[in-house]
Amino acid sequence: MGERLYGLDALRGVAAIAVAGHHLARIHGLPWPPLSPSIAVDLFFILSGFVMTRTYEGRLRNGLTTLAFIGLRYRRLFMPLAIGSTIGLALAVAIHGPIPQLAAAYILILCFLPAIGPAAFLLNGPAWSLFVEIISNSLHGAFFARMSNAWLLALIAACGLVAAACFATGLAIWTPAITSILWLIPRELTCYLVGIWMFRRYGDTQLGGSPGAAVVAFTIAPGLASINSAFEIAALIAAPFIIRASLGLPGWRWAISAGALSYPLYATHVPVMQAARAMGLHPLASLALAAAVAIVVTLAFEIRRPLIGTRADARSRLAS
Repeated sequence: MGERLYGLDALRGVAAIAVAGHHLARIHGLPWPPLSPSIAVDLFFILSGFVMTRTYEGRLRNGLTTLAFIGLRYRRLFMPLAIGSTIGLALAVAIHGPIPQLAAAYILILCFLPAIGPAAFLLNGPAWSLFVEIISNSLHGAFFARMSNAWLLALIAACGLVAAACFATGLAIWTPAITSILWLIPRELTCYLVGIWMFRRYGDTQLGGSPGAAVVAFTIAPGLASINSAFEIAALIAAPFIIRASLGLPGWRWAISAGALSYPLYATHVPVMQAARAMGLHPLASLALAAAVAIVVTLAFEIRRPLIGTRADARSRLAS
């Protein structure tokens, strides 16, 4: 078996921690230095495009249907999201009682779909990005996998222009409403498409020779991106280069653990922290509880899963 891409594991872990840190400060009203979760989400989408191309694009061109591909994605993403959303449902019922709207929201979120109303993903806020992820995956299976690189670059440019217009006009500023989320799709779809193009063009070829420095650079990026729009755009432009520069990271245990914990932490931390606040727990206890839930979910559902695949697998898929 070839090497796993441990740099991607490390980056996913850093991104998930940045998002969790941002939400911890927001939920508990902490005067922490600001962190931009948007850059972390952008990185997740670039990584998703890269990894989906690496893992599935050969199969999508050779018989794997879009429906079967989405089924695989649901199977991969479902359980951590379901656990986080069930915690969110229990908290909402404790606060509001067993009203029908909560049952409808719960069923929809388990299907990765938004609810109608001012909060599209009331029970588990980060689920909005998984809704956009499934949209991106569906388009990948139906169209992107068979596009040439030239058409892909044209689509990246078009989506990027729409995303820039949404950003400049304030349409793509985050709110929990579905209208806000829909205006964010061009930005995250651009990131996903960049990930597809990166793997097609460069495969696993590392950029430079300092993968540890790339991980450190991304650790700093969410703080820098929070300063103003110019820094956010600069961090976004740097993200694909950071990903490529990280590819040679050795298989350090912390990187493997960070990658394993990243999705369970992302999918469960907000409802857990909200429940901790409702119980009057200290923010440190809230953080510890979120970490504990993520570890349990990881041990139960993630630990035996190959996080990123192997270079040997990637070479065989490129050859196909």
